[in-house]
Amino acid sequence: MYLKNFSTSVDKKGEDYIVNYEDNTHYGHCIYRSLQLTGNNKPIRQSALLMTHCQMGEIIDSINETTPLTDKDHDSLSKEIREHSREVLTNYLSSNKEVLD
Repeated sequence: MYLKNFSTSVDKKGEDYIVNYEDNTHYGHCIYRSLQLTGNNKPIRQSALLMTHCQMGEIIDSINETTPLTDKDHDSLSKEIREHSREVLTNYLSSNKEVLD
């Protein structure tokens, strides 16, 4: 809802994936790391993406300028940032056929 007016891109830097958000004057990003987890009781390996950093202050300021946010809106915006950035990254990984090993 809030993030639809921003363009997104994904960059890979070492083990990290950076999901970028921007419009003409504002920029923000979320950084994810790919993890390999192994079970304690069974040697089953699972891949996971962990958000390690998120700097979206300029994006939130831009949204607040066009649509003033309440405290309740901040909670839903925070959730939307987490879900949307994860979705953008998952789509990027799928389209580039990258597999989390």
